[in-house]
Amino acid sequence: MIATSTPLTRVALRLDARRDAGRTPYSLAVACAIGGGLVYSGQAWSLPALPWATLFLCLAAQQDVQLLRIPNWLTAPAMLGALGLQTADLGLLGLQQGLLGLGLAFCLLFIPFAVRWLGAGDVKAVMVLGALWGPHILAPLLVWMLGIGSALGLAWIVAAGGARDLARRWIASFVLSAATRRFTYLPAEAGSVARRGLPFAVAIGLAVIAQQLWGTPWSPT
Repeated sequence: MIATSTPLTRVALRLDARRDAGRTPYSLAVACAIGGGLVYSGQAWSLPALPWATLFLCLAAQQDVQLLRIPNWLTAPAMLGALGLQTADLGLLGLQQGLLGLGLAFCLLFIPFAVRWLGAGDVKAVMVLGALWGPHILAPLLVWMLGIGSALGLAWIVAAGGARDLARRWIASFVLSAATRRFTYLPAEAGSVARRGLPFAVAIGLAVIAQQLWGTPWSPT
């Protein structure tokens, strides 16, 4: 069946395009800030293939702030490029480490994705970093990432007036989980503040900066 364009659909598309264009200055500012932070923090502790990661995270942050998603045209080539860099650096061992990091990132973030805490693009972005740096860096990086992401998300929800709804859902989820002895999570309702989405690529970029400056969260360098 061929979809037809109605006047209402065309108006909605124009409004979406105007909204996305309105975020462009903010998205560029965030991307520049992330890039500057990565370059500065790399002076303290330079992770392998930092220029590739910097380029990827700047583009991911820009796209996520402007469109509230990280597109496949960015994550797919970045993932292949990361595996290529690993292979060029360490040969088959590098390729193995890249694939292990990629797979571990997917496994660790599957549950947050399943309960809609993270989007598919967020998971793929972390998989890119896993492929680029291998599995050994993922544990401390994920701690920084989830901590920073949770803080940013909570601050956004509180600032937007969604704190009461958030508390209600968390309490209800805890009560249901305790009563049924099975993990139960009540997602946010459509149209609520919590469902508007948070550009998690910003948290990923800040997590890499924190990792480079202070090392693992439980053993600062």
